[in-house]
Amino acid sequence: MRDLGTLAAIERYTPASGETGDDRAALDLEIVREVLAGKTERFGELVIRYQNLVAGIAWRSGCRREDVEDVVSEVLLKVFKNLHQYRPDHAFSTWLYKLTANHVVDRSRRMKKERGRTEMPEQVEDHAPGADDTMELDERHGLVRDALRFVDPRYREVLHLVYVEGLKVDDTARILGTPEGTVKTRLMRGREALRKILVRRNPEHFQA
Repeated sequence: MRDLGTLAAIERYTPASGETGDDRAALDLEIVREVLAGKTERFGELVIRYQNLVAGIAWRSGCRREDVEDVVSEVLLKVFKNLHQYRPDHAFSTWLYKLTANHVVDRSRRMKKERGRTEMPEQVEDHAPGADDTMELDERHGLVRDALRFVDPRYREVLHLVYVEGLKVDDTARILGTPEGTVKTRLMRGREALRKILVRRNPEHFQA
């Protein structure tokens, strides 16, 4: 597995330049089929394509920075062992996300510790930064990160899946096993809950 590098490198999964969702899904399926057919060396391509996605899920799910690479290795080993269970009805990335999320939850339970998520996208910010307010933006990100710990876990999870990982509402609903209407409701309530927490705790940075 390649070095994950800095924290910024695992903040969000970014597909290969110019690669559309359909292109990505088609290539993923091709690789999966060839690995299952015996060309196990191609599994390394999936590692390269998705290790940052797995790392980002682990990081935002509360794993400590020093534990992230261990989680990535554990998940990718589990993927390799269970690849035959993947069904192409849905994108490989959706299956991988669900497997990773479940692994992180199980791991946290084993460690008997609760940790908060760390970052939210700029959609929850109320202004676009300029060159002269980068420091303030960094501070605001920290405040959002802290406030997110106080959001109901149900809402926090949906906010993370949709805004951080960029999943569609229907994919999020499928991963969580809940109706799409429930996901939309939790998104709305989660945004409002986070806004209220930010305004109450940091009125100098966030306006009501």
